[in-house]
Amino acid sequence: MGKKTSRIFLYAVIFGLAILAIAAFFLFRQKKSRKEPADLNYAQVLNGEESKPLAGQYPERSAAIPILMYHHVGQAPAQANPVRRDMTVSASEFEAQAAWLKKAGYGCINLQNLFDFSRGNFVLPDKPVIFTFDDGYADVFENAVPVLKKYGFTGSFAIITRFAGQTQGDNAYASWPSIAKAFDQGMEIVSHTQNHFDGRNPKFSSEYIFQNLDGSISDIYARLGIKTGILIYPYGHYTPDYITQAKAAGFFMGITVHEGKKINLDNLMEIPRLRVHGSADLEKFKNLVEG
Repeated sequence: MGKKTSRIFLYAVIFGLAILAIAAFFLFRQKKSRKEPADLNYAQVLNGEESKPLAGQYPERSAAIPILMYHHVGQAPAQANPVRRDMTVSASEFEAQAAWLKKAGYGCINLQNLFDFSRGNFVLPDKPVIFTFDDGYADVFENAVPVLKKYGFTGSFAIITRFAGQTQGDNAYASWPSIAKAFDQGMEIVSHTQNHFDGRNPKFSSEYIFQNLDGSISDIYARLGIKTGILIYPYGHYTPDYITQAKAAGFFMGITVHEGKKINLDNLMEIPRLRVHGSADLEKFKNLVEG
């Protein structure tokens, strides 16, 4: 009778352990299924297969970030017209702006960081700011890059790939060695097309738009070994077809000249910016950023 009782007790223990093991297995699977998604493969992004962040992670799906737009940083030519002067921020004024941003607690990110944030793979600083520089002029590499490095900032430089190293009138474009040096120092290099064509001009066919945009990606890859997916529209001009061709070429982000700080994280092909005017003093700059 004692042996029979012991056997029953042993069976009960084994049965109980089996039940606990099964419960633990299903609990583990449930926890595993709730893990955050892994980092995205950019091939999926380019093919439109990316998934949005977990529901509720960014409930409003928007972010307010000042993206600053510059063209020239340095001294405007003596004979410069009003447009050129407005596009030129002096080197001393640019440093004053960077120094104030640093003192005010702004943390600098780049455009790729913004994309990663939109997909839940990057944490923004408390007060983010982004520097962008259109056209790839030599003066921004000579005057802006050292200031950005001095204050621990970075910048996103949009290159007209077939203009690099050229001089056209009063505009001198940075050479590829200068661009590569800035890239090696932590600056972000993005596309501004091959030849700065106007994307809203109907004379440019869908095929032309695609070939030009695809070619700009190839040019940057050939020189720097990186494949950018970020485009700053020349003149800020684009159309629905232009965006379609840009996506087909491999772009997942498009930067406009629309004024504003609020970014729709579900539409990264129409991102607004804040234009920094050459005539703006530091007080106007502060109001632009914080207004």
